[in-house]
Amino acid sequence: MNSLRAIGTKLVKLFVEDQLFAAAIAAWLGAIVVLSTFDVGPSAVRGVALFGGLAVILVQSVAHAARKA
Repeated sequence: MNSLRAIGTKLVKLFVEDQLFAAAIAAWLGAIVVLSTFDVGPSAVRGVALFGGLAVILVQSVAHAARKA
């Protein structure tokens, strides 16, 4: 049972090591969902916005980690 708990803890830490990064992704996905719900703009534009926003969040996170190291 302890080994399962250890594996679960490691999996959670793997995906949520940087809480700000995870929160930014969740917020951006929420914004895209809201835009999709209200059918704002064509779906291709929403797809590009989704990709672009996630790319910006990733670059920001990598730059922040590089400054810390």
